[in-house]
Amino acid sequence: MKRYLDFLWENRFSIILATLFLLAAGWFALKGLPESVFPNVDFPRVAVLVNDGSLPVKFMEVEITRPLEALAKGQPGVRMVRSQTGNGLTKLNVYFNPGINPQTAYLMLQARLSQVRLPVGAQMRVTRMAPYTYPFAEYALVSNQQDSSAMMPTFAFQVRPALLAIPGVYQVQGTGRGWPQVHIDLNPVRLAQYHLTAQQVIDTLRLAQGPFFSGVLHAYHQQFIVATTPRPVDTAHLATLTLPLGPANAEGIRAPLALGALGRVQVGPPPLLTDAAVPGYRHALIIDVLSQSRANDVNVARAVQSRLAALRTHLPPGVQLVPIYDLSHLISSSLRDVWIALGLGSLIAWLVVFAFLGRFDGAMATLVVVPLALAATFLVLHALGYGLNIMTLGGLTAAIGALVDHAIVVIERGIHGLHGDRTTRRQQALRRAAEILPLMTLATLTSCLIFLPLIFLSGTLGLLFRHMALAIVIALLTSQIVALLVTPVLAAWLAGRPRQSRRNGAERWLRRHFSRWLIYGMRRPWWAIPVVLLLVVAGWLALTTLPTAFLPHWDEGIISVPFRTPVGSSVAETTRVGRDFMRVALKNPNVEQASLMVGRGFQFLHAPANKGAIAIVLKPSHTQSTEAVMHTLQAQFRQTAPNLLSLTLHQTMIVRLGNLSGAHAPLVVYLFGSDSATLRAQGARLAAALRQSHAFESVNFKSPSAGPELEITPSPLAAIYGITPPVLAGQVKARFWGRQAGFLLHGEQILPIRVSLAGHDFTPRTLDSLPIRLPDGSFTPLTSIAGVHVQGAVPFVTHQNLVPDAYVWLQPKPGEGLAQAAAKARVVVANLHLPTNVTTLLGGYYRQQSQSFQQMALILGGALALLLILLGFQFSSQRAAISALLAIALAAPGALLALLFLGIDLDSTAFLGVLLVFAIAVNNVILIFARARQLGGPQPRPAVVALAARQRLRPILMTMLADVFGFLPLAIGIGHGTDLLKPLAVAVMGGLLLSVFMSLWLAPVIYSALTAKAARQAALPG
Repeated sequence: MKRYLDFLWENRFSIILATLFLLAAGWFALKGLPESVFPNVDFPRVAVLVNDGSLPVKFMEVEITRPLEALAKGQPGVRMVRSQTGNGLTKLNVYFNPGINPQTAYLMLQARLSQVRLPVGAQMRVTRMAPYTYPFAEYALVSNQQDSSAMMPTFAFQVRPALLAIPGVYQVQGTGRGWPQVHIDLNPVRLAQYHLTAQQVIDTLRLAQGPFFSGVLHAYHQQFIVATTPRPVDTAHLATLTLPLGPANAEGIRAPLALGALGRVQVGPPPLLTDAAVPGYRHALIIDVLSQSRANDVNVARAVQSRLAALRTHLPPGVQLVPIYDLSHLISSSLRDVWIALGLGSLIAWLVVFAFLGRFDGAMATLVVVPLALAATFLVLHALGYGLNIMTLGGLTAAIGALVDHAIVVIERGIHGLHGDRTTRRQQALRRAAEILPLMTLATLTSCLIFLPLIFLSGTLGLLFRHMALAIVIALLTSQIVALLVTPVLAAWLAGRPRQSRRNGAERWLRRHFSRWLIYGMRRPWWAIPVVLLLVVAGWLALTTLPTAFLPHWDEGIISVPFRTPVGSSVAETTRVGRDFMRVALKNPNVEQASLMVGRGFQFLHAPANKGAIAIVLKPSHTQSTEAVMHTLQAQFRQTAPNLLSLTLHQTMIVRLGNLSGAHAPLVVYLFGSDSATLRAQGARLAAALRQSHAFESVNFKSPSAGPELEITPSPLAAIYGITPPVLAGQVKARFWGRQAGFLLHGEQILPIRVSLAGHDFTPRTLDSLPIRLPDGSFTPLTSIAGVHVQGAVPFVTHQNLVPDAYVWLQPKPGEGLAQAAAKARVVVANLHLPTNVTTLLGGYYRQQSQSFQQMALILGGALALLLILLGFQFSSQRAAISALLAIALAAPGALLALLFLGIDLDSTAFLGVLLVFAIAVNNVILIFARARQLGGPQPRPAVVALAARQRLRPILMTMLADVFGFLPLAIGIGHGTDLLKPLAVAVMGGLLLSVFMSLWLAPVIYSALTAKAARQAALPG
């Protein structure tokens, strides 16, 4: 090592040049890292949506849902399949086991599901769940003159192609009423006059859907393609299309008849199945922009904004393009807040080091490692294909203290207490660095190995925290490399400067009293027993008292509001309610913009007519927190529409994480059984009992329905007349829905042709009088050949792993943890005495939290066990290893107590903070016992350990205080971007403050107790 350090000093100018190149390369790597809120990882979940738009629930269940469920559950690696079946909708959520390659699982599942033959017109969409499957920006085409269907060409031929041409844009989705259609409203009187049926017109139109290929003609040295029956180019030509449907002459030949003679032909909007709205405009078409995987969302958002600004000058008259939200602002502000916290933490660490060293140059030298280590870390992240997000940048911020530790230990050891001339001082500094660097390297490798168990953490937290843990490990390793290459040169350079650090009076007083208390404790090691018991009891009380949460609270400034109007509500009625909500929201001084989508949700593109989804964007300078605004708006929305089936307000990004992992509510009570009707009845009963308990903020029994249904049952007389059920269904469908009869090409537009029968409006009471055409051409009322029955709300069918289920969503009261709410829910369920054939299970965020807590507890235990083995190898003494391990483990109560005193929930990031405490605290005990081993051999006496602790007092205090105060900006909160890291910072600060006492006093005292016991046993006669 001495020869290596001499080599570094001789080549110090080359090392300086290399560091400059490293800084430049790290800067360019940083600029190339994609920026996003969360890491772009693929979740082991695939969402499947089959949409038909008209088929009844039972048909969808039998023909589509059950075959898809069976195939999906039979796919290797599938853990769970959830399904929901409604009118024209089948939703499947397929969950895979951890460790399955998401891309391979997605492709294999897609190929397997393609074996199901879907009904004509049905469409299946298979989506791999990842953060990029959600939009990062939303805009809207709005107008007071053109409806959303009339704006579809503008969206499809101007806006979407322009946005898809931007590198990094994955998909551009439009939500409105849909493409315009050609409506042919047939006059029943005209049809009767010519003895025609609607089906005959439809069949004839389909036959006229040319052009048809008729061969190839070679003439004049050219090749001509022969095409028959050109397709009409517009509605005027379509109306003049002659059909052989006129009255027959004596020979039975029908004369040509123009289509316009049978009814009205016009272009209009499609049936109202989906709709969108923006406050202040009559019509709106919502545009969602999705980015590609590993794209830089911030750069893509800027390019989108620039391209849309250019498009605004080319929009049709009366059409405007307005922004709704852009998550790039959230990404930029969040990352900026974390950068600020990182910078302030580094500055505070520098001030602490400066206060101890008393040298400006020495304090600056300790911080040189930070930009160098960060530059090297950015290079590694760029090479591995990772991006810059809350998790990776939070990991770097969390590692700042450890980065400074390396430099502090080497610099302090190299320049403290030097004497002699410049050359002598430099040789002393290099010799001391040679003594400390191997110890620091072992400590760093041990710290990195502590994070190794995080690889086995599954679920949402595993996918996210692996990025944070990887960033921490990379930062630790790069900082250690910098400590091996650069820090010794800095220490030797500082040693050659004439100014020397001096020990101040406070330090002498602290060292004197510390030595007195340490020797006192080591002579009376039984003092460790009450200290250990006190810490264990305090930690247990804090652990059982702390409210638990899945993820920390985060003030995003964007609120998602899914709601459901009463069963049977039309899209128009749901849109009216949504517009009322947006008017209420815009009266709030904190709200800037809002948008509404009806007939679809935030995740799936199709939903029942009574489902709406509102996105509310708060002003950047909102005075109230997002949680407070949500609480106010929820009360106002309930007052505006008291008969809603469901209404939830939540922040967008956090709930997206839940949706990606399959958890849609904080707490869910699942009911399983063999009969859907029984489950719905017991679910309603359970929801009522949960509401009566007044133990929850909200209780929502998720029992969606398809609305009331009119059931037409043909009578035996229909068969006598020759009216089969398909014929009867076709005539009724032609009257109330229309039948597709091909397409009309209008430039690049493909307009579906919808043929329907015109007539007066019917109600469920007057439907009996609907005229039905008999095979002989006469008409009879519907009631004469069929019975009409009004059926109540037709419930959706929900399954989990092919078993019927029902579920109730619960929201805990403010300030209450998920574990406490789950305990209350269990009490209500137990007192309800559900039937024996109905079983219950708790899920939602709570289930993921429980799983993550169990895994984190195993990881913490595994980390301590790994430390015991590693410390035993390093110290060659199990007594020293046990003493060090107890000192490290007993720092955890400090983290829990800090969370309890500050009123912060115990979540998974706090657990990660405890793991980080272990990783930092292990450096202290390694430095103490490794130094004692240098002084006293493999089995040092307690007096030698006390001397080593006294020698390491100053650097340990420096590193720990620098670490603790370095986390202060995160703990206080710089803006809202550090909200996710606040529990981690508080836990680390509390744990490190206690670990100072644990490392410097408790570890030597415990070692003294174990050594004294071994000595007494050795003194006993054999």
